[in-house]
Amino acid sequence: MGLKHLGINMEIIGIDIGGTNTDGVLIDHNQKIKAKIKVPTTPDVSVGFKMCLQYLLKDHPEVRAIILGTTQATNAILEGKDLYKVGILRIAGQKPDSLPSGYGWPLALKTKVIAGCETINGGFECDGREITPFNRKEANEAIRRLKNQGAEGIAIVGVFSPLNREQEQMAAEEAGEMPYSISSDLGGIGFIERENSTILNVALKKVMAKGFSDLKSVSPSIPLFLTQNDGSVIPLEKAIEAPILTISAGPTNSFRGGARLAGYDNGIIIDIGGTSTDMGVILQGFPKRSLQSSDIGGVRLNFAMPDVLSIALGGGSIIKGEQIGPESVARELLSQAQAFGGSQLTLTDLAIATKTVTIPGADVGKITFSPKDAKAILRQAFLTLEKTLNAARTVDPNLPLILVGGGASLFPKEWLTHFVIPQDFGVANAYGAALSEISGSIDKVVSLEKRDHVLEELRRAAIEKAVINGADPNKVRLIDQSIIPYHYIPGQMARITLRASGPPSK
Repeated sequence: MGLKHLGINMEIIGIDIGGTNTDGVLIDHNQKIKAKIKVPTTPDVSVGFKMCLQYLLKDHPEVRAIILGTTQATNAILEGKDLYKVGILRIAGQKPDSLPSGYGWPLALKTKVIAGCETINGGFECDGREITPFNRKEANEAIRRLKNQGAEGIAIVGVFSPLNREQEQMAAEEAGEMPYSISSDLGGIGFIERENSTILNVALKKVMAKGFSDLKSVSPSIPLFLTQNDGSVIPLEKAIEAPILTISAGPTNSFRGGARLAGYDNGIIIDIGGTSTDMGVILQGFPKRSLQSSDIGGVRLNFAMPDVLSIALGGGSIIKGEQIGPESVARELLSQAQAFGGSQLTLTDLAIATKTVTIPGADVGKITFSPKDAKAILRQAFLTLEKTLNAARTVDPNLPLILVGGGASLFPKEWLTHFVIPQDFGVANAYGAALSEISGSIDKVVSLEKRDHVLEELRRAAIEKAVINGADPNKVRLIDQSIIPYHYIPGQMARITLRASGPPSK
């Protein structure tokens, strides 16, 4: 169901804030790009966002929605920056902690994020019985101790809380003004992955509040949404409360946008950015999901993500001898690269030296490599790209190869004859964001003893949630359903995940 059914004034703005550039597009009711812009990402992400918005709104006041994609949450985890220090409150019947919090995490991230862990009475057995009675005073005292250990936020995790979230909710009431998350909001019976997701969700609230809280004020009359890793969107306010849902939004937007620009429902997308290259498979218009446990920055999580192959290769990759990257000048390309008077030799410099690309303000005379040597290193980078691509092609070697991203112009055209390079390839990520629909998701553990009735009620709840989030009630529909039975739990218990989606309402 396309946006074109919503009326002639159905213009949408899509903006993608990447590590190097912030891209923006405006699409009409036929999903055609009417305007586009690319600016360097600024340390304060709102600056680049405002620049894109002002340009795109200049001649197009009738905009229905602004849809934003970002890698800020992912980058915060990978770089260990702008994260709250988190205290973990385990509601587990005072059982000895057989596994410490943050087990298997990279030491640097664990040290940065985890302040401490307290275990209190409460929790549930798999049949729904309390392990021990929950005590509010005990929860309050445990939170106070965590705060004294340096906790700035609280992750509340109860044993089998997806079966009954009441104890987690009562514990949350004792957190006061501290940022917190409860694990039952993030779904899944598995304790460790659910705890990891809850910890990171709290930690990420700092970077989201810092970078995104004031974006709504830029254009308060237009609804603002953020993209999730499944290709749908949620309101800005919910994204600030549940930033973990936005972790893989960047690749998802690029993959969907690249496939649509090229006119394919199925294909392999290669997105070359300023810092890295992401590769993934699109099937029926949506990214192929990873069959393995989700992992971000070395931390196992409990929800599906797109299957992405990434390499540290981009336009800002620093060249040292014959070594390409992994360091990158990222958003400082126009000041740090040699062609612009800087001291760093980058992949973009090599492309300029070989006259593969022409960039205003670049001075080829400042580049220390000859065209011949530059082409040799460019060829090495291209062979690295091809080698990684072979791993992605195992799904179907006949799928079209679609090249997008600002770095897609780095290589000579004669090397790219087997790639599809669509028009507007440089803003595929922002275009993918603009194509996103508004969703409502349900993730619950329920009894299926009255299967048909329960499923119908949950489907209605997912659709209602999408409408509340801003989807058109006349266009919303159920697009995904998953049932995972828990055979070891009495009462035909199962985890049900449902997603309804639709275009923004009129």
